[in-house]
Amino acid sequence: MEKEPKISNALRNIAILSDLLPLILFLFFAKSKKNVGLRVAFLISLYSIVVNFFILSNRHFWQYTFVIGRFTTIVEFSLFSFLFYRIIVSSYFKNGIAIIFFLVNTYLVYTLITFSKTLYDSVPVGITAMIFFIYCIFYLFERVRDASSLFLYSSPDFWVVVAIIIYSAGTFFPFIFAQSNLNKPDFDSEYILIHSTLYVLKNLLLCIAMLTKDKTQTASYSIPKKK
Repeated sequence: MEKEPKISNALRNIAILSDLLPLILFLFFAKSKKNVGLRVAFLISLYSIVVNFFILSNRHFWQYTFVIGRFTTIVEFSLFSFLFYRIIVSSYFKNGIAIIFFLVNTYLVYTLITFSKTLYDSVPVGITAMIFFIYCIFYLFERVRDASSLFLYSSPDFWVVVAIIIYSAGTFFPFIFAQSNLNKPDFDSEYILIHSTLYVLKNLLLCIAMLTKDKTQTASYSIPKKK
């Protein structure tokens, strides 16, 4: 039984350290630094490093863990919404993203201000995960229909989107169940196992994105907009 906490702590530490990989690759090895997907991935990794290495490493901030988590949801939702607004072509869907961004971000800020600072709230995370999942599906559907996107994997954006969809889909149920099961001893180790594994996988996919040279027309954003 003593091995489980050690394994969980090891996985959590590996997940935290894995944020350094896409950050370093972007700074020194990225082949398309102007790519919007890579820039968003870099900012997400940078934010995660600041939170994990400089804030949550201080015991005085542990009491604000749930508040930091809700603020992180706002940051990730804002950055990823910006990403999909840029890489999706459909003007109708872009308008939908703008409306959803305003409504959901208003709700996220409201919950940040009004919800208990000592309780975990799974609703905001669940909502944003579902929205990301829809955005990812639409992006992939749109690219498959685009004759100029024969090689999806040759775009850094593709790997960033794959990282988002795998992480969002994989952590959706653990995040949802966490609110009612967080105090159960067995759930904590299982939660860390699932989340840390998917977190590392997400960062590895972002590393692939960093090393991918954008062979698609960067002007994939200049393709005539579909209505």
